Amino acid sequence: MPISKKRLEEIKAFKNTDFSDCPELTDEQLAQMKPSHYRNMANYKPIKKTVNVRLDADVLEWLQNAGKGYQTRMNAILREAMLHSGA
Repeated sequence: MPISKKRLEEIKAFKNTDFSDCPELTDEQLAQMKPSHYRNMANYKPIKKTVNVRLDADVLEWLQNAGKGYQTRMNAILREAMLHSGA
């Protein structure tokens, strides 16, 4: 998709922005930075893998009874358990 004229003007104007009140970060400060998903899990986009899982029939039924998205719910439950396991 080509850049619109308005967006191109914004980009060109940005080059002239005064950043004198924004000090450069030191190498030490940069080394301490962490990806945003470490602070906010909403930004975390993990790689999905396909697996075969054997579940008790009543557990699967319980997940599916809540409606569409049972695999997402299962993943959320497992993630919560993982995060609270201390491992």
